[in-house]
Amino acid sequence: MDSKILEFIERSDAIPSTPQIVTRLMEITRAENYKQEDVISLLSTDPGVASDVLRLANSPLFGVTRQISSLAQATTLLGIKRIRTLVMGRCMVDKINQSRSKHIDVAYYWRRSLSTAVLAARFADQIAPHMREEAFMCGLLSNVGVIVLARAVPEKYAPIAESFSPHNSANLSEQELGVLGVTNKQVASLVLNRWGLPKVMVEAIEHVGCEEMPPKASKDATALIRIVSAACGLATLLCEVTNEETILPACEKAMAVVQLNLEVLSHVLGQIENDVEEFATILKLDVVPSRVYELIAKSISQKLTGETVEG
Repeated sequence: MDSKILEFIERSDAIPSTPQIVTRLMEITRAENYKQEDVISLLSTDPGVASDVLRLANSPLFGVTRQISSLAQATTLLGIKRIRTLVMGRCMVDKINQSRSKHIDVAYYWRRSLSTAVLAARFADQIAPHMREEAFMCGLLSNVGVIVLARAVPEKYAPIAESFSPHNSANLSEQELGVLGVTNKQVASLVLNRWGLPKVMVEAIEHVGCEEMPPKASKDATALIRIVSAACGLATLLCEVTNEETILPACEKAMAVVQLNLEVLSHVLGQIENDVEEFATILKLDVVPSRVYELIAKSISQKLTGETVEG
């Protein structure tokens, strides 16, 4: 890792600033004896955030079985961890969109990031339910390093940024290490640390996709690294590759990382398109609809039942 480029990025204005409402929310909820009323009052100062939080809170992805119609209900039923996740997700999307480069396919960027977030949350449900919110946010922000690098070193990074696109099999990390000496995941870790997000998320993002776990990683960090690594790998597959010969081996490899079987993945893929489209609407993101999820789920199902997959 080239520490000089990381130091340069940290000194530059390439990292989007933390939205004020997020900073204040973190300050309030760090206190052991914080009051729920203070959280509600803060969220109420921004009607857009309040409205979107309620819409997000009612998403099936967050597992709520009753309709949430007020911020008081949301904070009581969801808990402060989920409220923080919802607010951060909504606000960080705005900040990232303001910082994007002309070399980046924005619709593709958000489809891949949302796919990663949804997959990570679903996998966390299976192996680390208490890490669901961290998994979702790590997935959503997993590609923020691409945005920051495109802004910090535009001339050097432009060709790499352009390869972050559909139907491109280029290994992004290898290109980044060769040109800059750092990967977008290492930069993303720097960004999350600057934003004051939990240490476990900072550590997880930095090691996504690594062959070996960091030597002193906590149990939660190890689980989060595995979850987000599998989600990132699958999201790349879902958003870039439709070659059937590569699909099933890649799915099996990703599920081995989280030690889950293909039946779980087949179930998740059956509902992921709805999840992605729902979050795209709530977060006001432009993503192109895709049937790839459905087709891959069908291929997996046919493999599991021993049927012949049609070409």
